[in-house]
Amino acid sequence: MEKMQRIKAGFETLKTDSAITAKALANVEKWLTGEVYQPYIPYMDYLIETENWNMLLDCFWRMMPFGTGGRRGPVGAGPNRINPYTISLSVQGHCQYLRDVLKLTGDISVVVAHDVRQFFDLRGIYTGVEGALFEITSLDMAKISAMTYAANGIKAYVVGPLEDGDGVRKTTDRYISTPELSFLIREYGAAGGLNISASHNHPDDNGGKFYNRYGGQEIPPDDEALLKVVEQVTDVKTMDYNEAVKNGWIEFVSQEVHQKYIDLNTSLIQTESRSAKVGYTPLCGTGMTTVYEALTTVGFNVVTVAEQAKYDGSFHSVRYRIGNPEVPDSMDLLEKTALENQCDVGFSTDPDADRLGMLAKTQGGDFVFVNGNEIGVLLVQSIISSKKKAGTLKEKGIFANTLVTSSLQRAVAAGYGLQMVGDLMVGFKYIGDVLRCLEEGGVFPATPKEGKDSVSGSPDDYVFGCEESHGYLVTPHVRDKDACGAAIHLAGLVSELKDQGKTIDSYLRDIYRVYGYHRNVLRSLVMEGIEGLNRIRKIQDVLRKNPPSEIAGLKVINFVDNHIVGGPLQSSTDEASRNVLLYELDGGNGVTIRLVVRPSGTEPKTKIYVEVPSTKKLGGNLDTVSAEALASYTDVELDAIIAETDARATQIGNAFIKYCLGSEVLGDAFGEVPEESLLVSDLVTVDNKIALCVDVMPALAKRLADGQEGSEWLTERLKPFGEDAVGMVKDAAKAWINRTENDMSENNKEKALALFK
Repeated sequence: MEKMQRIKAGFETLKTDSAITAKALANVEKWLTGEVYQPYIPYMDYLIETENWNMLLDCFWRMMPFGTGGRRGPVGAGPNRINPYTISLSVQGHCQYLRDVLKLTGDISVVVAHDVRQFFDLRGIYTGVEGALFEITSLDMAKISAMTYAANGIKAYVVGPLEDGDGVRKTTDRYISTPELSFLIREYGAAGGLNISASHNHPDDNGGKFYNRYGGQEIPPDDEALLKVVEQVTDVKTMDYNEAVKNGWIEFVSQEVHQKYIDLNTSLIQTESRSAKVGYTPLCGTGMTTVYEALTTVGFNVVTVAEQAKYDGSFHSVRYRIGNPEVPDSMDLLEKTALENQCDVGFSTDPDADRLGMLAKTQGGDFVFVNGNEIGVLLVQSIISSKKKAGTLKEKGIFANTLVTSSLQRAVAAGYGLQMVGDLMVGFKYIGDVLRCLEEGGVFPATPKEGKDSVSGSPDDYVFGCEESHGYLVTPHVRDKDACGAAIHLAGLVSELKDQGKTIDSYLRDIYRVYGYHRNVLRSLVMEGIEGLNRIRKIQDVLRKNPPSEIAGLKVINFVDNHIVGGPLQSSTDEASRNVLLYELDGGNGVTIRLVVRPSGTEPKTKIYVEVPSTKKLGGNLDTVSAEALASYTDVELDAIIAETDARATQIGNAFIKYCLGSEVLGDAFGEVPEESLLVSDLVTVDNKIALCVDVMPALAKRLADGQEGSEWLTERLKPFGEDAVGMVKDAAKAWINRTENDMSENNKEKALALFK
């Protein structure tokens, strides 16, 4: 009782909504007194003793919700954290969902996968605490999940062994990637699957992605049906691991079945040439079992980044410890390896090997980062061209991408007369659902929706699907994004181009000449905790209820609220998935600029997508335009258009960020947003971005003016900003230092600049 009174008093200092506080207090009391929660008491006690009331409140105020990629988030104690209890609770709910909601009977099986993650508390939330979460791995939670499935009479196919005969925990040298999981579900005829993974999130995160019998993730309202079952679970069944193996409830995935997945991907290559030398990093994740194996199997010379080719759940050799191909800095060692080994292309994959990153060699011999939209347009163009030349392009060929993905990809598909679905909500599960609908009824959507794209045909008509966040699918036999098939195809494309004396860069520029250059910019506003969540919600609410009439000085000519378009909302998960606002701006000269804003479904951030197209294009498609026409659109002219379009997209994005964080939307939450803060990496929270300019830099300037040391002080002050914080803030810091109105001496400016090299 004394402990609860202390917690209540601590929560009262936060001045949080009373309903949230009441829910958190009820959950805290339940966890402090319930026998099943006792392994987590040391973690709760630590937060209480350190009076970290914000963290304790955030851990306990709700059950962690399902997002666009399943349930994922920080590892920790409480229902709003990932831990063995919340994972097993979800698995028990999945078992009951399969039996009670889907009414499955007889032999039921699932496939259980896991990535390389291991919890080291790198954020320092539970410093020094050793308990149930100490260095817990994805493998540990996969084992717990398999034991729960077994206890419910559901066979679990796993990689293994997860444990040797005497019960000592051990690691495994085999992993199932997310796309292979999707393939195996279909191969085994399983009722579904689970991957213990947090994809590309911070190493302290983990989660569970649940899959249906088609190999995809459930979409609304079915995902909410699963969530509702999970919320009603109070008791979790379990079975001794060795007993489950002995009695056949846990079975290991055979090498032969894995080989079928590799064979599927190696069959996708469209060229005989293997001339490209490939640099590759799995970013310490599972990709060695997929991308690396497939590329070497078909005969490519592949050079790996040695320190990142090892399975490592701390991701210590990855910059910022963020194994995300969307982040160019994550591929710094790949660039070094590719240059040293004279590679022609570099590939990277995230920890569960479903996202693909790419570095392309230029005519000058250096490497440039290729973003997700650019990779997508390279793939859609080359896949269509390859199929057309081979005579295998279906008359009713189907292309699919999401609303926030580049319109340039849709322009390429339209140039060849393909059917298109280009307005899907965010999350690859929606592309998987297109294939499910085609498989079951020959049409998507199954029920026509006013104002939404539709196609007809079968999965055999599927050509390609992608999303801007580096997700690609080149075969209908997998129902989630797959880096493996995309890498195989791109390696073949690079080989063909190399044989012709060309590069990916020149190929991409020809695409721009034909279809028009498009600049896509993604910005993120990271806002953590309950206060951050409230701000994320408020941004969306204000932009929905009071949409601006102009953005960055450009008139809004069309506003689309996806809560309205597409029919009535089917569930709370449907409401969350369709919480996407589209603004179309008059860019002049017949150009329509697109701006999309939505809350992330997997991370605490608002995501802003800006697309600015250029006016000039040759038209037609790349296979029919003449060499003379391509040559008439000079490099000098294209470079000028690219520079102008890029600058415009950046300016619009920055203006909209300042609007979202400013007084018209968030009141006085942040005050005046410093211009330099916009230069800080979007991996850094908004609070810290602004603090850099209004607190850290002025304090540093004062220290230097007083003749005090700056290096150690700066290192300590930037710790909350994340791993390798200087790298994430240096551009902003340098801009602040060089600002003409600050009164730093030239000598102190030089000292300050030296701290941000």
